[in-house]
Amino acid sequence: MKDRKIRHTVLKDGLLLIMGVMVFLSSSCKKSPDSIGNELLSENNYIGMYHTDTTCIVAHSVMDSIGSKNVTYALLGSMMDPVFGGTEAGFYTQLHLSSNGQTFGENPVLDSLVLQLNLGGYYGDTTTLQMVHVYRLLDTISSSESYYSYSDINVDPVDYAEGHQFRPTPKTSNMIVGNDTIDRPVVRIPLNHQLGEDLMNLDATAYQNPDAFKAQFNGLYVTCESVGYGGAISYVNLTSNLYSQLQLYYHNDESPDRSLRYDFYITSADNYFNRFKHDYSQGSDAFVSQLINGDTILGQEQVYLQSMGGVKTVIGFPNLQTWGDAFSDEHIVINEAKLILPAIGMEDSTLFTAPQTLVLVGIKDDGTSVLLPDYYEGTTYFGGQYNSLNQSVSFRITEYMQHIIQNKANMKLSLGINGAAYNAQRLIVAGPGANAENKMRLEVTYSVVSE
Repeated sequence: MKDRKIRHTVLKDGLLLIMGVMVFLSSSCKKSPDSIGNELLSENNYIGMYHTDTTCIVAHSVMDSIGSKNVTYALLGSMMDPVFGGTEAGFYTQLHLSSNGQTFGENPVLDSLVLQLNLGGYYGDTTTLQMVHVYRLLDTISSSESYYSYSDINVDPVDYAEGHQFRPTPKTSNMIVGNDTIDRPVVRIPLNHQLGEDLMNLDATAYQNPDAFKAQFNGLYVTCESVGYGGAISYVNLTSNLYSQLQLYYHNDESPDRSLRYDFYITSADNYFNRFKHDYSQGSDAFVSQLINGDTILGQEQVYLQSMGGVKTVIGFPNLQTWGDAFSDEHIVINEAKLILPAIGMEDSTLFTAPQTLVLVGIKDDGTSVLLPDYYEGTTYFGGQYNSLNQSVSFRITEYMQHIIQNKANMKLSLGINGAAYNAQRLIVAGPGANAENKMRLEVTYSVVSE
């Protein structure tokens, strides 16, 4: 361990308190400040403070999976990332009645059925057209079951969107739809009439209340065709009921010349979850070798992070357990341990912007995650926020490191992207063995306390 010694000074019990009145003492007596407190402890007791940034780190990236039920955004779209390969994002969702007791009148005739989705943002290249598919669910989404980024539900193979195309940069001001003026960005997807007719022809009891409706209509699966280049993932505000709706337009004998409308919503009382599909074989050679072929040594050069149940990174410090072995009659006190994670490849940041926050947790022996003790000190202390000025992220893991040394423990860390179930971000981080001055490292300031 290569150390840079900051200072080596003699500190006695009560010395810090005595130094607080140093000025007064120096003016009222002739005793040298260097000798103040010397009578309190023997000359063998001292604190040596040191600094190192050469702690051994091993890191590599692995595939991830996450729970994706009822999260902030539903994700929709497809993109081809030059490093991470292909990704498709879609969602399964139930529908909710906008009002109970709906009837369609005498001899109702469907005019159109439109799925309108409110977009809250996007990630990637919006110049590529997206081809959307909409399927009817054959099975229900359970309120008691957990759903993950890889979960599937049986669907009717009929694509009711019939390959409708859109760009994830819709008109955002004063769009006129019927009698409505829409002041937020939306995508409107026309659906096959058969689905609308099926909704109108449900048993009348289906429209008594939301639960009765869900018992007869399981919901929809919305996804996008894979793209060959570019592409983007859109963030959908599913539960924004004024803007995200399934809109059924019809007329009947009472209103033969005027189209009526009934809306289906998605609310917080409904169940929905994101489904992500990744084709990592189309990624860069270094990425494929590390993630698919299992060449973990490549993690020393660079590691990868991707949301959407994509990629996380495992970090270990194999030598921390033996730090104290070299000090038989002394103790090591960690004053600060900061894990530095420099981002690389940020030249095209307009397309692949860095995530705002990363997540760092411990990995228990059974593979489950646990929050680090430093986390409870608060975000300001713990860190994790992306610094755009130096293009890096840092975490303070002081208490974690002290625990490893004292208890001879060996708990690795898992690094991921915050909100990975509802955003489409990614990041490449310089590994601990990267051929660059700015690489992954653990900067440690510590004291050696003699007894």
